Amino acid sequence: MNSTNELPCQYYIGVMSGTSLDGIDIAIATIDEQKNNLKLCHYLSIPYSDNIQQQLHKLNLSSQTSIHTIATLEYQLGKFYASAINQSLEKFNLKPAQIIAIGCHGQTVFHDPKIPMSIQLGHPAFIAKSTGITTVADFRIDDMANGGSGAPIAPAFHQQVFNLTEPTAIVNIGGIANVTIINKDKVIGFDTGPGNGLMDEVCQKYLGTNYDKNGDIAASTNINTTLLSALKQHSYFAENIPKSTGRDVFNLDWVNSIIQLLKIKNLSKQSLISTLNQLSVDSIANSIDSTTIKKVIICGGGAENITLLNRLAKKTGLPVVSSLQLGVNPHSLEAFMCAWLAQQRCELKPIQLTNITGA
Repeated sequence: MNSTNELPCQYYIGVMSGTSLDGIDIAIATIDEQKNNLKLCHYLSIPYSDNIQQQLHKLNLSSQTSIHTIATLEYQLGKFYASAINQSLEKFNLKPAQIIAIGCHGQTVFHDPKIPMSIQLGHPAFIAKSTGITTVADFRIDDMANGGSGAPIAPAFHQQVFNLTEPTAIVNIGGIANVTIINKDKVIGFDTGPGNGLMDEVCQKYLGTNYDKNGDIAASTNINTTLLSALKQHSYFAENIPKSTGRDVFNLDWVNSIIQLLKIKNLSKQSLISTLNQLSVDSIANSIDSTTIKKVIICGGGAENITLLNRLAKKTGLPVVSSLQLGVNPHSLEAFMCAWLAQQRCELKPIQLTNITGA
């Protein structure tokens, strides 16, 4: 039997914690680009503790915080990620010596391309030392240092993982939604605006549930057209691409300020969720040219919101399918991307993002 030190290095690990703030996704993959073989071998989702989740929600809703709070979360998340990675290695009977590198996105708490600056918490040094594995991080700030907007990064990976034969839009719906447009060899991508985040906030704050399962709440009642029209006036929707945004821009405080401004009375939380669902649909649909695109693929948590998918299909007049129908777990895709980013960095391969982030 081989010793641990003699075990072959075969895998990359990707760790993703997105704007939904519900936890982390871990993907363990093998990547052989010479053979065009990107294989997701294992996937694990681990929820945040209530304490960490509450701190992150508070931080995302306010630009004012203390350095002590940031430093504490930087440490807590780094140790949490490391523990989760070690847990996944044990679960799938793998040794650290079999892992070439970890790609860890970190938890975004601030993103502003105009500065430009993007802050992700979960320091990679704690991950590397606690796991004994080379750790790659700072993907977004690296893009900004090259003149990009720092997001989205996923479109470059979508081109690699999906074998597409027709013009396609790939929409990742997390807390914020982003779209990848692939037409032959041309790839563009950008954040479209709110995804699940606003709906999740209403569910968690007022309805005692984490999210609108299947979009059942949104489907149960009508939208408020006055509110929807006002929300769609946000300046972000009119910005030119490349562009990116975050939950520091699109959050429940912003929605409530519009409701107060319009003096809307007796708006049920169910109708609010239905309206926010339609806001996500409209902002995504307005980012897709249905005259050239032939199909829309949905990944991320939004792939399970049947109401959103049905409304998007109706709005665009296009087939809208979950990435699961193409054999790709919609929840694992961004963690899988982080594993690929680690591989690209370890092999010193530049990633072409000019048409996506402007880098």
